[in-house]
Amino acid sequence: MRADARTVRFACAAMLVSYLPFSAANGALGAIAAATGAGTLRLQWVADAFAVALAALVLPAGALAERLGPRRVALAGLGGTVLGSLLGALAGQLGSIELLWLAQGVAGIGAAGVMSATLSLLAAAAPDPRRRARWIAFWAAATVGGLGGGPFLTSAVTAVASWWWLYPPIALLAAVAALLGRGAAEVPRPARRPVDVAGQVAAAAGVAALVFAVIEGGAAGWCAAAVAVLAFVALGLIERRAAAPLLPPALFTSGGFAAAALAATVVLFAIGGGLFFLSLALSRQHVGQFGIALRLGCLFAGNALGSVAAGRLQRRIDGRSVLTAGLVVAAAGAASLLSVDGAGAGALAWRLAVLGFGAGLVMATSSAVAVQSVPPQFAGLAGAASNAVRQIGAALGPAVLGAILAARATSGLASAVHAFAAVLTGVLLVTAVIAAGLIRLSHRAGHPQQPEEPVPEAAAAQGLRAPGTSA
Repeated sequence: MRADARTVRFACAAMLVSYLPFSAANGALGAIAAATGAGTLRLQWVADAFAVALAALVLPAGALAERLGPRRVALAGLGGTVLGSLLGALAGQLGSIELLWLAQGVAGIGAAGVMSATLSLLAAAAPDPRRRARWIAFWAAATVGGLGGGPFLTSAVTAVASWWWLYPPIALLAAVAALLGRGAAEVPRPARRPVDVAGQVAAAAGVAALVFAVIEGGAAGWCAAAVAVLAFVALGLIERRAAAPLLPPALFTSGGFAAAALAATVVLFAIGGGLFFLSLALSRQHVGQFGIALRLGCLFAGNALGSVAAGRLQRRIDGRSVLTAGLVVAAAGAASLLSVDGAGAGALAWRLAVLGFGAGLVMATSSAVAVQSVPPQFAGLAGAASNAVRQIGAALGPAVLGAILAARATSGLASAVHAFAAVLTGVLLVTAVIAAGLIRLSHRAGHPQQPEEPVPEAAAAQGLRAPGTSA
């Protein structure tokens, strides 16, 4: 087998496996609650420990890949998946929810390394843009497979064993993926750029404090919110002076970039929060693990179809129009949940598929719009920054929507789903209006979208470039 084919196989396998701890644990929330006695607030950290670690470290992992080589960082990331899975199994045996948080955090760190490094590998393995686009489409499909496949893994495992047995298969799969990495081609290391350590610390502290504030509430939550504000203010000041800023403030002066980053953040808020909310809400209605997996599978099937459709639509109409349309379609899917009165698969399946389809349209175009809305010399930074910012949405989703579920814990499934749907519909529609306004302002300011070929979502997410070139 050719080296480039082995690289693609490794990148896809690594990305699929690295998301399984997040999605499989979300699918097992009901079983985890029964085994540990954890309430909604403590269960939120099962999802958010992974999501916060990923959001905080995806950009630092990219810098590390530049210095150490992406294959090494990807393999180290898979090592994090293995270690997190082993800790998760131990947490289940001990009945410790706190140890499970640690396990999910370690797995999230590993996923950050895998996400940043595997894309760099694909970029180097395929200098031809068309081949690269095809391979990165496989990579993106593997990501969706990891998110959608986790609940099915949980369903299969919990049919014959305790919930924590979902972790040993993940550890084994991660080890197999790492073995595939031995045949992947390493790439020459580009010239080292200065590392913005202060910016990385401020960004990580801000994200963690913000999520803590939403989940915990009360006096501790207000204190955490203050810490988050201070951290983000410090981040803005640091980035203005940094030689190689983590998140250059100038990017956010582009209406197109700001619209794309906001849209992607809100959509990941909906997907990540929906995965947590629906898994736990359905388990409380005594829907079986396979039933939960089936319903969530419709959400991710719609997401995959939306991504495919977006690629074709971008060849015919402006990517920004696809972005805005995706937000409206996702809002329509969320609004349709307002008429749900039970947990039936037929009632939920098509509604979740529409929500997922709209989300897929946004996710497949947001990074491309971000990259094409800035001058070419900022394209790499725009892609990486867009990808990092939107991970905050994935971290905030379980926190905010989990708080809604906790508040509606005694009011029944229909009431909880209606509140969930109302929040998502409002947020998505407001985001669509704001994004359209930002895009319009960008046109008026004389910053039209760059006339380029559609940029694959995953490729643009990291601002992929040939090794040795500057972004």
